[in-house]
Amino acid sequence: MASRYSLKGKVLPKLVSSIWLIVLFNVPYSVLSDDVNCIVHNEEFMECTWSHNGGKINYTLYYWYGSNPAEECRNYIQQDGYNIGCNFSANEIVQFKDFYVFRNGSNDSQNISRAAQIFHLQDQVKPFPPGNLVVNATEDNGLLLHWDAPMPTERCLEYEVRHQNNKEKEWQKASVSMQRNFNLASVDPEKFYTFQVKSKVNIYCGTTQLWSEWSLPVHWGKNDTQKENSKEAFRTYITVISLVGLILLVICLIRSERLKVIIIPKIPNPGRNFDPLFNNHNGNFQDWLGVSKDTLEGFKSSYHENVCIVSESPPDSIQSSIHGGSYEHLGRTEIPGKSFSPDGKGEAHPKFTSPATLFSDIAVFVESSRYDINENIYVRV
Repeated sequence: MASRYSLKGKVLPKLVSSIWLIVLFNVPYSVLSDDVNCIVHNEEFMECTWSHNGGKINYTLYYWYGSNPAEECRNYIQQDGYNIGCNFSANEIVQFKDFYVFRNGSNDSQNISRAAQIFHLQDQVKPFPPGNLVVNATEDNGLLLHWDAPMPTERCLEYEVRHQNNKEKEWQKASVSMQRNFNLASVDPEKFYTFQVKSKVNIYCGTTQLWSEWSLPVHWGKNDTQKENSKEAFRTYITVISLVGLILLVICLIRSERLKVIIIPKIPNPGRNFDPLFNNHNGNFQDWLGVSKDTLEGFKSSYHENVCIVSESPPDSIQSSIHGGSYEHLGRTEIPGKSFSPDGKGEAHPKFTSPATLFSDIAVFVESSRYDINENIYVRV
């Protein structure tokens, strides 16, 4: 008898759902599909979603519990104008009772219907991540991690903790049944530890594999890694700025001729210094130097030597003796126009010559001598 009632309880909901399908949509009952996915988020709301494969088909969703009448979704989730899901509030969620959904599609020419799906909502609960993680050091050189449950029904949750330090690359994981704390023994105070926790409904309240997301991390210890990362980031920042500055300097050098001359001066070409002498002054050295005529006249000598006209007379014995001889006898200089002849006593007496001969002698004397201005004497050349 018990087995008969048990079988009746399993067959009756399926029979009722098939009747609703035939009456409402005039379609035959078919095998259940898995096109729709329903998830109860932290027992606060539920989302039943499906994928839109393109085309112009827009689906509507109908749902019901057990033998209750079917109802259409009241709050659709849309994307690009097409329905892709349905939102259910907390008062529309009933756990431990069969939940049916039916998706009906239509376009301009025909109706396209999907088979009904059944869910046990107690197995579709996905909790939120645990919050308010706190880690404290214990007296026995350990760490105690504590957190808050994301759902009011704390006894229906189990947790998983993962932790690592700055010397390890892989996470260490540990399962926690229903406690909201975790003890890590024998920690190194020189290391930097990181903790995270996630949760799911345990076997006493449902059979699900829907874990929550990992919680926000909580840290404990010396954060040497962050200091090293900060130093590395600072070095990278300085390197990037230096490279950018160097590139900008090169661009400025290429585009600015004046800046290029200041930083990299050109080597002067001495040959071009004399170009204005020939191009602008036609080789006039005085104009090129900018020296005035008065200044130039000041460098000229004020001494002028008169031109002396020299004429030759017929040679005679006296001229030959003058031209071939020397005016210096006995340490004295003879004056042209006068000749000396010794007498019997050894004394010299002047000998008079004619005026023509005297003029010729003077000319020869001037030609073979130069006048020293400073000493006011004639010097024999």
